[in-house]
Amino acid sequence: MSLHRRRHASAAAIAVLITLAVGLNTPANAAGSGLAGAAPSAPQGPTLSAQTWQAVEFTLHSTVSYQDPYRDVDLTATFSGPNGQRLTMPGFWDGGDTWRVRFAPPTPGRWQLTTTSTDATNAGLDNHHGTVLARRYTGDLAIYQHGFLRTSANGRYLTYADGTPFFWLGDNEQSNLTGQTRLNESNDPRFSSQFKGIVDTRVKQGFNVIWNETFANNGGNSNEGGPDWIDGTFHTLNPQFWDNIDQRIGYIAGKGVVDAITMGTGVSLTDATKDQLPEYERLARYMVARYAAYPMVWLTAQEFDQPGNCAECWEQVAQVFADTDPYLHPTSLHNYPIFAGGGVEPRDQSWYGLVTLQEGHNTVDGVADYWLKQYQQTPTRPVVEAEANYEGIDVFWENNAIVQNWQTRESAWKARVGGVAGNDYGAAGVWWTCWNAQDPDGNCQSFGSTPWNEGLFLPGATQMGYLKSFFTSLPWWQLAPAPTAITWADTAPTDTQLAFASTTPDRSRTVVYYPHRLDAGQPYTGTLTDLTPGRYSMKWFDPRTGRYTAAGSFNITHAHATAQLPPEPSATDDWTLLVSRGA
Repeated sequence: MSLHRRRHASAAAIAVLITLAVGLNTPANAAGSGLAGAAPSAPQGPTLSAQTWQAVEFTLHSTVSYQDPYRDVDLTATFSGPNGQRLTMPGFWDGGDTWRVRFAPPTPGRWQLTTTSTDATNAGLDNHHGTVLARRYTGDLAIYQHGFLRTSANGRYLTYADGTPFFWLGDNEQSNLTGQTRLNESNDPRFSSQFKGIVDTRVKQGFNVIWNETFANNGGNSNEGGPDWIDGTFHTLNPQFWDNIDQRIGYIAGKGVVDAITMGTGVSLTDATKDQLPEYERLARYMVARYAAYPMVWLTAQEFDQPGNCAECWEQVAQVFADTDPYLHPTSLHNYPIFAGGGVEPRDQSWYGLVTLQEGHNTVDGVADYWLKQYQQTPTRPVVEAEANYEGIDVFWENNAIVQNWQTRESAWKARVGGVAGNDYGAAGVWWTCWNAQDPDGNCQSFGSTPWNEGLFLPGATQMGYLKSFFTSLPWWQLAPAPTAITWADTAPTDTQLAFASTTPDRSRTVVYYPHRLDAGQPYTGTLTDLTPGRYSMKWFDPRTGRYTAAGSFNITHAHATAQLPPEPSATDDWTLLVSRGA
């Protein structure tokens, strides 16, 4: 079932921006500052230095006072670069008379900025100019070495901008842009900041995507910058709330991690409230303006297709994310569980970059009837298993069952051999941050009271790192589910515990995942089919420890041959078998 999210406040504090901020009205450019009384001719703004794919920021000051600057005027900036490249970025209001434009140059060279606004009389916003001199990124973070994410040409996985395959391993931290996760405080002496401690630990564990939510569409949310809206949802935007989020997203980006972000839960936009759709569309544009210059994926809304929600409205909001974003970050919508009435997928829409699936919790699905069906749907889209068996949570709607480590691990491995392009992990006390066991937040008490600094080190997180190391040692992007690659003995399970394989097109690599036997039956036995000539070696990989052990070898001398697979070392545990053909 889905998890019901709630938003909570924290102590107010003034947020500071961590990205580079350079004003267009610097003293050196005072003649073209755009301040009241300045000449209205096109100001020649500052020249900024940048590295490719790293955000820089221009600051402008409005010469016109607006009753509601968030809604009354729009700012747009066009960046013209080498070889005729043009990127158009929206700007955003950041309080008072301050407006900002953020930009991450995708290629080295000179980029020229020109601004326009919907109020041509505003000399502070309209017809400003600036320059970004970009050099190639010199650091060691892959997202800036290779560029922001794209969908692969074959629609099966995500790549960096230069085409390098991107292995998605995400962590669900849905409250970590809110005051529920404390930016400037920690109750664990190992970390000075709860927020940074969670992010730093996940990076060390191998995660490269973090799922965040602003909850700015749901109302009643705040962080150290104050509430998201003043005087009610969608009434008066509070820029300091977003300034605080800037610090958090900037920190995540500084670690080289991709931010997969939603506005919040989908239940706020229903058939009964769809007259507010323009507010959601404007908020989407605002989020693009603030964060498109960072490594992002637009998840848009959580559980957008829950029965009763206006799913088609959310599709229009997602369209705004995609159409407004010049970097073409992948855009998606997070599904409600299929078994509970979700599963809407606008695959035929050009903006729909990936499926963000939800298996649910305390459920163990089979490969053939779940992930494989997703893989086989058309048009082809990458599938990410975004919400499956958060480790250690209390599934209160199923007699308070606690999701076990093996369930979390098994969902991840089954999804991978079933053809998904990525996995998201979730842990009690971290998917929704719980300060301590007595945290009064509804999610902490309903789904278990595991403190964040205990949930952060549940064994499943380390085991997700083992999964990543296993697959990234292979040409994983070439692996495809192979339901006919193995003929299993009659004693093998055919239900949720079906063993399953994925192979490369040339059959030089075969990965077989053996779930543990829930029925206490005999070990799996099967025959690998349709092999090509060569010498093959076999290795067992233990998903619990990350260790390999030899499992034998065999020679194939003719085409379409078969070979007997060894039974797994123990039927009470899950195992992965790697079969490799040598040179």
